[in-house]
Amino acid sequence: MLAVPKHARLQIITIPTDDAAFLEMVGRLAQSNDVATPQAFEARLRRMFPRAVVRARELSGEAPAWYVYRDGGWRASLAGFWWEAPDLPRIVVTRDGWLAEANATAQGLLEIGPEDLGARHFTDFIAPGTLEDSLALFDIVDRGNDLTATVVLRPASGHLLAVDVHGWRDGDTLVGVLRLAEDLEPTSPRIHIERPSLRFEPQTDAAFRGYGDMALGRMSEPTPEGLALRLRRLYPHAEVVDVGDHWLVRREPPAEGEADAEWWGAPGLPTVRYDAQALIFEANEAAVLLLGRPMVGHHWQEFVTPGSTEQVSAMLAILSEVGRAESRFRMPRVDGELIEFDSYTEVDGETYTTIMRRRD
Repeated sequence: MLAVPKHARLQIITIPTDDAAFLEMVGRLAQSNDVATPQAFEARLRRMFPRAVVRARELSGEAPAWYVYRDGGWRASLAGFWWEAPDLPRIVVTRDGWLAEANATAQGLLEIGPEDLGARHFTDFIAPGTLEDSLALFDIVDRGNDLTATVVLRPASGHLLAVDVHGWRDGDTLVGVLRLAEDLEPTSPRIHIERPSLRFEPQTDAAFRGYGDMALGRMSEPTPEGLALRLRRLYPHAEVVDVGDHWLVRREPPAEGEADAEWWGAPGLPTVRYDAQALIFEANEAAVLLLGRPMVGHHWQEFVTPGSTEQVSAMLAILSEVGRAESRFRMPRVDGELIEFDSYTEVDGETYTTIMRRRD
């Protein structure tokens, strides 16, 4: 039983009564939103829980109460430990929300590939209009509350999909088992989310611009904070500011002075050549000295900071499309020191050539 302070005499009773995660989520929504009527509260809940039903009980002489049914009533298909069935879609998410693992059936359900693991945030797959609720529910499960519910997902193609989910905390990860709710069409409202116009700084960094556009396109419900979170996987100093008619997306804080024109033409700079799979087949001595370890025969993914390996494939695709780009990255040396360097890359067929300049 859940008392709601906003309605001094109203009690909200969730069913099933043993679902602590759903109970806490209902409590949060009831306290933070206008739930003047059962119908309004039901509509609010159904953005995320499409089976939810709210019914009022008003008996003479008793305090009013609302019954909130997670599944609309008892359903045989939701009884028992259905998530223990083999071969169901299964995902593993880091505690900061990044998709770390997904079996083949989960990849098919979300319409992603192996290259997306580590590169996609769970909020890429939420229904528009449910960002605040989704983050709250993620926090509830992260604090150790198992969840069993029917929710609405948004696979990569953008359509809405109702799925049953059972999620729980497992050490430093969150695990979810999914299955299609085949008897249900999503009832979440088709909320229109305004897509912001972006302005990038520096304007000359085509790679940064391409990566920012790609990250924005994946987001179900864009926010400046959410876009910055994604950019910082590859550009650790990135910031996004809403300036009214557009978002200003900076690769790093403004610096005095102008960048050197065509600095990459100077002789002796660290230079690396690699193929479309990021396999390095040529690296001069200056490049080896810069990173402090042999490079030929290794992939770029072996040198980037932890958590950003999958972003290498995305960046290669962007570089291939734009043909050449000047940018700035950060990478660890063999001794663990993080070095920051300017980067200029040209693409010639299947060959990529990157020239670097360390920034002190």
